[in-house]
Amino acid sequence: MRQRQRERSQKPTVEGGEGMREMARLLSLVVTVSILGAVVWWTQNKPKQVDSELQPDSVIWEMIDACRRGDVDAYLNCFTGDLRERLEKLASEQGKEKFSDYLKEMLQPIKNIALQQPKGFAKGDQAIVADFVFADRTEQQTFWVRRTKEGWKIVGVEAIKPVPVLVPYGTPVKGL
Repeated sequence: MRQRQRERSQKPTVEGGEGMREMARLLSLVVTVSILGAVVWWTQNKPKQVDSELQPDSVIWEMIDACRRGDVDAYLNCFTGDLRERLEKLASEQGKEKFSDYLKEMLQPIKNIALQQPKGFAKGDQAIVADFVFADRTEQQTFWVRRTKEGWKIVGVEAIKPVPVLVPYGTPVKGL
C-alpha cells in the first residue's frame, strides 16, 4: 500500500505544483510557435508590390534617370495626359536624337537633387517638390503626379523658382 502512495505522489498532476508549470510551459510554447508560424505565413503570402506603385516620387527618379541616359521613350513614359502629348510633339519636331542630347545636357550642371513630398497621401494628384542644386544656385520645381493603371505618372510641372543660397555649392569650409 505504501508503494502505491509513493507512485501517486511521484506522478505530476494537473491540479498543482509541477503539473501546472508543465502545462504553462507547453501552452506558452504552443502560442509562440503559432505566432511565429502566422508571421512566416503572412510574410510569404502577402501581395508583392512594385516600388513604383507604392512611392509617388519614384516616377521623378525614373524621369531623372531617363534624362541622364538620354532615353527619350523612357522619359516620355514618365508623363501622361496633355503634358505627355506636348512633350511628344516637341520630341518629334526636334527629332529623337536632338531631344536625347537635350535631355542629357539638361542634367549635366546639376550637382545634387533632393525630393520632398507630403507626409500623407490623399487620393488624387500629389505634389512632389524637387530641389535642383547647381554650383552657383538652387532651383525648386513642383511636379504633380497621379496614380494611373501603369503606376505613378507626371501630369503637371510648375515653373522653376530660385531658392536663396547663403553658401554656394562647393565652397570650401574653413576653420572647422
